[in-house]
Amino acid sequence: MNARSAKKTSRGNSAGLTLSIVTATMWGTLPVALKRVLEVIDPVTITWIRFVFATVTVGGFYLVTRSWPPSKSFSRKNIGYLCGVALALAANYWLFLAGLDLVAPPLAQVTIQLGPFFLALGSWLFFSESIRRRQVTGFLVMISGFWLFYSGQMSVRGVDGSAAGGVAQQGTGVWLVVLAALAWALYALIQKLLVARFPSSFILLCGYAGATIILLPLANPSQVLGLKGSFQWWTLLFCCVNTVIAYGCFAEAVKRWDATRVSAVLALTPVITYFAADVAAGAMTPLLLAGVVLVVGGSMTAALGARRSNNQIGENN
Repeated sequence: MNARSAKKTSRGNSAGLTLSIVTATMWGTLPVALKRVLEVIDPVTITWIRFVFATVTVGGFYLVTRSWPPSKSFSRKNIGYLCGVALALAANYWLFLAGLDLVAPPLAQVTIQLGPFFLALGSWLFFSESIRRRQVTGFLVMISGFWLFYSGQMSVRGVDGSAAGGVAQQGTGVWLVVLAALAWALYALIQKLLVARFPSSFILLCGYAGATIILLPLANPSQVLGLKGSFQWWTLLFCCVNTVIAYGCFAEAVKRWDATRVSAVLALTPVITYFAADVAAGAMTPLLLAGVVLVVGGSMTAALGARRSNNQIGENN
């Protein structure tokens, strides 16, 4: 490799790392912000508002650039897959918020890390992709981390300092987030079928627009009027902007850097959520911290053990 190529590679690595950190930070702080908005607006309506904002933003980009995919790409099968993307995204966002409404942000963010595990399992079942030994080790470490984290979570009865709802409520919330992780894996598997025909940004645009239509009958936009003070308004705006920026940074990071390395950096997302929720105020325990460390470590190990060609996939939330 000559000096010019090395310099270009170095810039790409630096940009990829920076974009990955921005993505992890955006996704890590998102559950904390959403928790504040959930005090006023229900999960379906928040999800619908975020999809509307993303549709207008990404759709505006395509209207200005006129970089639409060729018409021959829109076969009946591909249109069906795009509809599947919309259904999966709607389910992922809605279920995650419904679960977040019942549990603390760190607990929701740690649970959603099951998404990559379900994706690897689905790739093995439907695409006959191999699972490496390092991935299996990483997933086993993740399971150990989940056990430690949930044990610690139940012992403090609410990472956010609130015992409201008890163990039963937290259990329901966890299962909703598990279903959200399954929905994300389904979205990612469908995207694997479509990336040869459409840009990832266009696939997301179809998902955003379709999910907006799907959730419209269940949304109640008038709840926005119940927001109190500028803080809650700015928080809602942050949640909307977060969706577009996080996915945009992720897409650019994958273009400039190895997707396996991007996934490894994104494994730090639960730690960012954990500390963003200010759990240090009497709720941090060694058991909880050990669980988070193992989940993150297992997720990073599993990500780095994946084949590079199998990782050109978007993240969840």
